[in-house]
Amino acid sequence: MENRINQVMELADGRKYIVVKQAIYKGNNYYVSMRLTENEEDVTDEIIVFQEIDNNGQKSVQKVTDPNLFSLVCKYVGLLDENTKI
Repeated sequence: MENRINQVMELADGRKYIVVKQAIYKGNNYYVSMRLTENEEDVTDEIIVFQEIDNNGQKSVQKVTDPNLFSLVCKYVGLLDENTKI
C-alpha cells in the first residue's frame, strides 16, 4: 500500500480532499480525508472516508456510505473512541 497521508485527492467533480489517516481493513484500503477549501489553504469540517477501488488495474476511490463502516474505520485509525457515536 502506498502511503497517501498528506496527499491531496481531486475528485471528478473538482472537490479536493487531503488524506489525514489511512488504513487497511479486511484487505481493503481506506482513506480518512478532510475536504479542502477552494483556495486549498484550509480544511473544512467535512470528513469523508474513501475506499480504494481497483477497476481493471486503474485505482479510484468510492465514498464509504455505510455509517457502521465509517465509524469502524475512524475508530481503527484513532479518530474516535469506543463511546463516540456518529
